[in-house]
Amino acid sequence: MRKKIVVAGVTGNIGSRLASRLVELGHQVTGLGRNEARFKQMGLAGVDFREGELTDVSLLTALLKEADAAFLLIPPNATAPDNLAYQNATGEAIVQAVRDSGIRYVVNLSSQGADLEAGTGPVLGVHRQELRLNQVPGLNVLHLRPAYFMENLLANVPLVQRMGITGSAMRGDLSFPMIATADIAGAAAGIFDRLDFRGVVIRDLLGPRDYSMQETAQILGQAIGKPDLPYVQFSYEDGKQGMQQAGLSASMAELYTEMSRGANEQGIFNRVSRTPENTTPTALEQFTAAVKGAFVAVA
Repeated sequence: MRKKIVVAGVTGNIGSRLASRLVELGHQVTGLGRNEARFKQMGLAGVDFREGELTDVSLLTALLKEADAAFLLIPPNATAPDNLAYQNATGEAIVQAVRDSGIRYVVNLSSQGADLEAGTGPVLGVHRQELRLNQVPGLNVLHLRPAYFMENLLANVPLVQRMGITGSAMRGDLSFPMIATADIAGAAAGIFDRLDFRGVVIRDLLGPRDYSMQETAQILGQAIGKPDLPYVQFSYEDGKQGMQQAGLSASMAELYTEMSRGANEQGIFNRVSRTPENTTPTALEQFTAAVKGAFVAVA
């Protein structure tokens, strides 16, 4: 049955793939994004694009009123002076539009660790958003809780180019689940195609298996012709300073540091048991092979 579906963040890694897949499945898709020029460059055939912000309650309400279901998220904002305040304001605007529109089905992009109330850095923002959406009367909401994005590894491109290393404040020997965003989009497309969830539902997505940062460096190094690429664990303070030098706000750098500490010391990304249902197919070797052009091996 053909459905009318709104996809927020349609020019992002997940939203663009989800919108394309839904069109292939025969659904009517309206994509909401911030930049129409970027949308046109992406060539998302069959998607009706609307330019705007998720904080525009009137616009979002109007789009949701015409839809059977929606994919919603709080877009990342690495330069926000107060990132949690940004997440709260955006989340509250989204929930207001959901309430005002009367939409019955929402798939909300959340994260592993969203069950925790503290110590998770920016994941706290999606924890709060889950709670807000859970309180909307009559709403069927499915919270997607994916693992650490493989795409996050692309932040190491400058380190590989300049210093011939990868690194972060995460423990090198700590294994945790990682997932390709293409697999998140694929899972979401199946959910929308069926649209058979009721009430409040949690769906964990853990990628193909767990990886350590040391193993990740080895896999990446093989893909770019640098098999001895080392992984360096930075101190929390050095990691924070490096993120700010790369353009992140002090608030975002502090939250990412808290998240790394939570992963290292509390296992915030290792709280869910792996099952066939929450395991997705794309291996890290496949991902790195697909994006190796973004990396330049240091001679």
